[in-house]
Amino acid sequence: MSLKTHLLSVFRGIFVFHHRSLEFRAKIFAAMLLAKKEIVNDDYKKLIKITKEIYKNDNARVGILINTVKEYVKMAETYKNFSLDTLLKDIDKELKVHKRYASKINFEHLRMLISTEDEDDALVQQRVYEFFVNEVKIYSN
Repeated sequence: MSLKTHLLSVFRGIFVFHHRSLEFRAKIFAAMLLAKKEIVNDDYKKLIKITKEIYKNDNARVGILINTVKEYVKMAETYKNFSLDTLLKDIDKELKVHKRYASKINFEHLRMLISTEDEDDALVQQRVYEFFVNEVKIYSN
């Protein structure tokens, strides 16, 4: 993790109420985006729509969530030791510790992010989606 990313995470922890929950959601969305070969601007437009549904009238949280997703995507593009697999393992670990986070995964929102243009992207994203379905089954009980 870069120093900049670490500092942003620390500041989120200080200034954002329930920042861990927000970061968990960001990891979920980043994983869905990282399952694509190329992330396009339209993906972020869909994500903005989704986050506005989640955080209704809280534009600050919408912006923080979008920026956090972008940070995770950039980390995966920049660092060899941070990838989709790393992110999925991290999500699994967080769900083991905080089982209540399973309720933060909204499958309707995730389906909105699945590619309709590229069959290969859609297949990989579907596998990530199924991973989340199985994780929720395990940790919701």
